[in-house]
Amino acid sequence: MFLFGKSKRNDPKALRSGTVERVSSRMFAVPSDPATILNHAELRKKLQDTDELTFGQAVEAPFTVTYKGIEYVFDTADVEFGVEEDDPAIGALSEAERGIVLHADHALGVEVMFADNNMDSYHLQIKLLHMLVPDMAALFDSNAYRAHSGRWVRMTATSKVAPSPDYMFTIHAVNDNEEGTDSVWLHTHGLTRCGTIELEILGASLNNWRDLGNTLNQIAHRLVGDNRFIDEMEPKLMGRTSDGRDIVVTWQRSEWSFKDFPKKIVGGPSDRNEEHSLNMGVIYLYVKEEDQLDGKITPINQWADALSENAIFFKTTSETQRMRALAQERVNWLRVLDRELPEKDIIIKIGLKPDPEQGFDDDQFEYIWFRADELREDGFTATLTQDAFYVNGMVEGVQRECRYDEIVDWRVITEDDSYSPDNIYKYVKE
Repeated sequence: MFLFGKSKRNDPKALRSGTVERVSSRMFAVPSDPATILNHAELRKKLQDTDELTFGQAVEAPFTVTYKGIEYVFDTADVEFGVEEDDPAIGALSEAERGIVLHADHALGVEVMFADNNMDSYHLQIKLLHMLVPDMAALFDSNAYRAHSGRWVRMTATSKVAPSPDYMFTIHAVNDNEEGTDSVWLHTHGLTRCGTIELEILGASLNNWRDLGNTLNQIAHRLVGDNRFIDEMEPKLMGRTSDGRDIVVTWQRSEWSFKDFPKKIVGGPSDRNEEHSLNMGVIYLYVKEEDQLDGKITPINQWADALSENAIFFKTTSETQRMRALAQERVNWLRVLDRELPEKDIIIKIGLKPDPEQGFDDDQFEYIWFRADELREDGFTATLTQDAFYVNGMVEGVQRECRYDEIVDWRVITEDDSYSPDNIYKYVKE
């Protein structure tokens, strides 16, 4: 549909490491006005140095650009484009954006090989496309098989903060309705450009695939931020279930995993083409510490019930810093939504300083959600929604005076939608 060119794939026999050879990241922009991408000489003139970007060779492809001290090579391409009205990829677009996309037959593509920092590389590619096609109706991500609103692109490209890692990949859920099976196959697309394997979960069901899909999303989110993934059978602590069990994940290549599942499971050998056979790993768990020594792994679908009960997934310090920076950059939207939406709930995540006797470092905080009671210009009053573990006296129901610069994340929830720093573009008028 919206592929242009093919990516190099690794030899499956050589798959031992979760870190694999990167493939190119390919995205393209569908302009609101098709005429804006016809003149390539004019397009190249848009590649001007800015405070963030310094262009080197920009006369003919491949081009070079330096971003945050790293030089990247990128190329552009004319893309023949077509998309069907029922394609789920365009579900994130507004009615006006869909109308433009459905009538488009050409787009402008940009291809980049990511550097070591996945989020910086991804953010750069969006900035380049926005520079070339500022009036785009939509951006299509070939690697992840997904589309992004032009409003999201404009807000993301002009931000100093990279978007959430969630935007870099998609999770496909496959069920064979014709066979009447309960089996659901979950797998990612978009991660190999980050130099990591694509992840999958076999053996999900129609009852639990959403919970297992959320778990897969959390794992993929983490590996994008870590800029590498664990080797095959290597353990990684990802979080904790509500009953106190550690979520220690690992993976095994797909062809070695089929023996652990029913023969006719969806996602089995008969469902695999080349794209779904190479650089993929099935997620497992180490249930007990001794299992790591014995190499005993448990399919993660066997923990579906535990993972559905408010499991906690750990975030890295860098991801927490990214979330805080974006929440601060867009904190004014919080006040806009408070003024303009008559019926809503506002919850705000604050970083609380643990008590000294808890032994945390000075730069460590306990992050916890409050419900906003009153937003003012100089601060806000909020009520704690849960007990803090490491701050005495901070229990559910306690009211606190808060500062806006303490905010790490926020949500504005209405009957029809939920807004956050990462998706506030949905509220932006076209």
